[in-house]
Amino acid sequence: MIERFLFNRRLLIMVVGLLIVSGLAAIETLPRLEDPRIVARNARVLTVYPGADPQQVEALVSRILEDEIRTLPEVKVVSSTSREGISSIAIELQDSVTRVEPVWSRVRDRISEARSDLPDEVSRPRLIDDRFYAFSMVIALTRTDEGSSHNVLARYADRLEERYRAMPGTDYTNQFGRAEEVIQLDVEPAELAQMGLSAADLARRVQGADARRPAGVLDNGGSRRAVEIAGAFGDLERVRDVTIRIGNGQRVRVGDIAEVRRSVADPPDQRALLNGEETILLGVRMAGGGRIDAWSEQARQVLEEFEATMPRDLDARVVFDQSGYTQQRLESVVGNLLLGLVIVVSLLFLTLGWRGALAVGVAIPATMLLVMSLFRIVGVNVHQISITGIIVAIGLIVDNAIVITNALRERLGMGESHVEAVRHTLRHFAAPLLASTLTTILAFMPIVLMPGSAGEFVGPLAIAVILALISSYLVAMLMIPAISPLMLTRPTPSRTPGPGRVIRRLQSLVSLALRRPVTAILLTVLLPILGAGLLPTMPISFFPAADRDQFQVQVRLPPGASVERTHEVARTMTRVIRADDDVENVWFVAGNNAPMVYYNLIPRDDNNPAFAQAIVDTRSASVTTSVIERLQDRLDREFPGAQTIVRRYEQGPPVAAPLELRLYGPDLPVLADLGNRIAALMHGLPEVTHVQTLVARDRPKLRLEPDQEEIAALGLSGEQVAGQLDALVSGRQGGFMLEETEQMPVQIRYPESWRQDPGTLAGALIQGDTGVGGVPVGAIASQALIPSWRSIRRRQGERVQVIRGYLEVGELAPDVMRNLDATLEEELSLPPGYRLETGGEAEERNEAVTRLLSFVAILILLMFATVALTFNSFRRAFIVFFSGAQAFGLGLLALAITGQAFGFIIIVGIMGLVGVAINATIIMLAALDEDDQARSGSIGAMVDVITGPTFRHIGSTTLTTFGGLIPLMIAGGTLWPPFAQTFGFGLLLATVIALVVTPAAYRLLCAEGKKGEVQ
Repeated sequence: MIERFLFNRRLLIMVVGLLIVSGLAAIETLPRLEDPRIVARNARVLTVYPGADPQQVEALVSRILEDEIRTLPEVKVVSSTSREGISSIAIELQDSVTRVEPVWSRVRDRISEARSDLPDEVSRPRLIDDRFYAFSMVIALTRTDEGSSHNVLARYADRLEERYRAMPGTDYTNQFGRAEEVIQLDVEPAELAQMGLSAADLARRVQGADARRPAGVLDNGGSRRAVEIAGAFGDLERVRDVTIRIGNGQRVRVGDIAEVRRSVADPPDQRALLNGEETILLGVRMAGGGRIDAWSEQARQVLEEFEATMPRDLDARVVFDQSGYTQQRLESVVGNLLLGLVIVVSLLFLTLGWRGALAVGVAIPATMLLVMSLFRIVGVNVHQISITGIIVAIGLIVDNAIVITNALRERLGMGESHVEAVRHTLRHFAAPLLASTLTTILAFMPIVLMPGSAGEFVGPLAIAVILALISSYLVAMLMIPAISPLMLTRPTPSRTPGPGRVIRRLQSLVSLALRRPVTAILLTVLLPILGAGLLPTMPISFFPAADRDQFQVQVRLPPGASVERTHEVARTMTRVIRADDDVENVWFVAGNNAPMVYYNLIPRDDNNPAFAQAIVDTRSASVTTSVIERLQDRLDREFPGAQTIVRRYEQGPPVAAPLELRLYGPDLPVLADLGNRIAALMHGLPEVTHVQTLVARDRPKLRLEPDQEEIAALGLSGEQVAGQLDALVSGRQGGFMLEETEQMPVQIRYPESWRQDPGTLAGALIQGDTGVGGVPVGAIASQALIPSWRSIRRRQGERVQVIRGYLEVGELAPDVMRNLDATLEEELSLPPGYRLETGGEAEERNEAVTRLLSFVAILILLMFATVALTFNSFRRAFIVFFSGAQAFGLGLLALAITGQAFGFIIIVGIMGLVGVAINATIIMLAALDEDDQARSGSIGAMVDVITGPTFRHIGSTTLTTFGGLIPLMIAGGTLWPPFAQTFGFGLLLATVIALVVTPAAYRLLCAEGKKGEVQ
C-alpha cells in the first residue's frame, strides 16, 4: 500500500506543486517584523489631584486604586508613584496572560468602582494600555520660518494624525511635544480686586456666557425642532464681548479688563526638539499581523500627499521608519541562511557524492517550503528570531534525509529493488528516526512553553526548529523514497577501497574504548565535568546589547525644575551631542518620554517636568558604542547640574536599570536615609556611572502660614484662601471656544510676573466676602521655603525605596551585582521592619531561567519514556541521557573556550545541543541493535557498525549542522555569534565523545554476549 502511494508519479507532482504554491504564498503574505511582538503586559493608571502633595496623593488616591487593582488574580505587580498633583500606578500582568484586553477591561471596571471613594477634586482615573508597543514610524513636523506659531504647527499635526488614523492597517497614533492650544485671558489682580472679583469669580461668569446647553425641543405632533441659545464662543471677539456684572451694579466688557489672545498651555506639559529646533513628533504604529514594508510604503505615500497641502513655512519628514531596520535585519539573516545552505550542500557533495547530495538537496527546499506553510498555520511571523531558527535547523533538517538516503543506497547496493529497499528502510528507520526527532523536539519545548517576555522573544526560534524537524521527518519518510528511483541508482560493483586515515584512527579509538569501556567512559567524562566546573568563572549576561545605529539619552534635572528649564537644557545638550561627527540626528522630548521606537523601551516617566529623553541616530551601528562612551564622559562634564545617562538598546525583556535594589519599610525618612547610604555604596563601585534614589525629600516647596484671625476677619476659611491662590497661580477655566473641530479651553490667569516670584506672590490680593477691595497675601500669611518629598513609591501595597545603578559600557551587571552584594553584606545593617530585595536585570534573569527550567523535569521524563518505549529498554534510554548530560557539559566547555558570556541565549543553545547529541546517540544505538554480531558484543562488528555507515550518517549530520551555523558564527553583532559558536563547537566535541562513549556503554550495559571480555 505504502509503495503504491510513494511511487505514484502523478501524486508526487501534485504534492510538490501544492508544496511550492503554499510555501511561496506564505512567504509573500506572512507578516514581516524586525523582532517578535512581545505581549504588552504593562499599563499605567494616571490620576490628577490638583494642588495635592505626594503624601495626600498617596493616601487619598494611590492606595485606594492599588487596593482595587490588586484584587484581580491576573495582576502580577502593582507599583505606584505619588508626586505633587498626580498619581501614576504601573500595572504588570502575570506571564501566563496572553490576551490582555479582557484583563484591562476588568481593570477599568475596578478603577471606575473606586472613583466614588476619591476626593471630588480628583480627575477621573485614566488607564493607558495602548502605549507599550514600539511605533512603526515617527514623523517630525517643524517650522522653517520663525514667524509661524506653535498652534499652526499643532493644527497640521492634528490633520496628519487624522489621516494616519484613517489609513488601513494603522493601530495607534500619538503626538509628542504638542502644547495644548488655549484662549488666554490675562487680568490684573488689583483691577479684579477693585471690582470685588477673584479669578474664580470671573471664570464662572465667563463660562456662564458660553451658551452651549440645549434649550429644549418643540414637538407639535408633526415635527420636532431643537431650540438653542445663540452666543457660544466661536471666535475671540465673542469672548471679548462678554459683559459681566460687578459688585456695584455696573457692567463691564471682558475685553476691557483682560487681554484676550490665543496661546498655548503655560507651562506646557511637554516640548520636543529635532536637532535643536522646535518640533512636534507624531508616532504611528502598524496593527499586528501586517507586513511592515507594505504598510510603510503606504504611510510614506500618505505623508507625500499631505505635504502638498502644507504651507511653505512648515516641513514634515520621517525621522524613524521601522521597515528600514526590518529590511536590513531580514536581509542579514536571509543572507546567513543562503550562505548556510551553500555550505551545507557543498558538504553533502563531499560526504555523499553527487547523487546522494542531490537527493538530500531536494529535501532542503521542500522542508523549508513546508515550514513556511506551517508558519502561516501556527501564526509565526517572519523576523530575525524565526529565520535564525531555520538557520539553526539547516543541519538538522538534512539529518533524517541523510539517514534514509544512505540506507537506500546501501540496500540498492545489496541488490534489492527500489520497492524492497524502501520497504526495508522505512520499517527499520521509521521508529528510531521518529524517536530521535521527538527527543530533539522535546529538548526545544521548554523554550516554546516558557511564558513571559523572554519566552516570547526566543520562543519563535524554538518553534521554527520544531516545525523544521517535523517537516524534515515527513519529507525524509515520504519524499526521499518517492524520488529515489529518479535520483538513486544501484552502485556499479567495484573494488572497495580501504579505509582512509581518519577512519583507521577512529577504528583504533573505538576498538580501544570497547576493550576498556569503564576506563573510556571515565576518561571522556572528565571534559564535561571540566566544562561544568568552569561555569562559576564565566562572565554572566542576561541578554547582550542590541546592534543598532541608535541609542537613548535620559536627562534628569533637580526636582522642581520646570518643563521650560528642562527644554533649554535639552536644546543646549543637543548642540553638544551633534558636535560628534558620528551623530546624525537628535530628537528630544522634555517633560515626557520620547516615542517608543524599540520593543523594550517601556515609558516610565510620564508627566515629569524635570525629565527629558532623547533618541540619537548615529552613522552606523558599528560606531554606536564609541559614541556612547565619548558622550557619557562629555555630558557629565558639561552638565554637572543634570544627571545624564547614555544607554544602548538592550535585547530581551524590558529592564529599568542594570542594577536595582528595592528597600521596603514604613517610614519615609528612614527609607530616604537608608536609600542614600545604599546609593553611596553602589556609587563607590568603579563600574557604576550614575545612581538614582527615587524617594527623597529634596523638592523645594513654598509654604504659607496664614493668620487665622486675619482670614476670619475677611470672612474666609483656609480652604477659600488656598482656592484663590490656586486660581492666581494656576488659573481657572471659563468655558471653551470651538473652532471647526478644535476645542480650546478659555483660561483666566494673572500675568506671568505674578506666578514666578515668591516676593510678588506676597503682594497678591486676597478678596474677602466683606466688600470691594483686597488684602495682600503678605498681610495675612508668612512664607517659608521648605523641602518636600519628590515622590512616594509603593509596590505590592508597601512603601518602597528604589535604588538604581547604571554601568560603564561593556560592564556586565551580574559581575557588578556580586561585588555590590558583598559590600552591602559588610557595610549595611537594616533596622527591624525593613528588608532589601533585588530587582533590575538580576530579577528578570532569575525569573526567566526559573520559567525556562520549570518545564525541563517533565519534558526529560517524556524524552526518557520516548526512548525507552522505542527501544523497549531502560538501559538504552540511560545511555541516551548520559550522552545528553555529557553534551551539556561539553557545551559549557565550548563556551569557555570561545570566551563568551553565559547568558539566556546560551542556555537556549545548549538545550538545542543536548537534543542534537541525543539524536546522534539514538542513531548509533539503532545501528548496533540491527547488527546481530554487534548486539552480541563482538568488538569487531561494533567497530564496523560505528565507523561504517553510522559514522557517515552522524559525520554528515554533524558537519552540515556545524556548517549551517558558520554564517551565524562569523556574523556581526552580539546576539547570535556566541549562540552559534557554543552550539557548533559543542556539537563537534559531543559527536567525538559520543562515538567513543556510546559503543563502550552499549557493550557494558546492553551487549547480549561476550560479557567476559568486558573490563
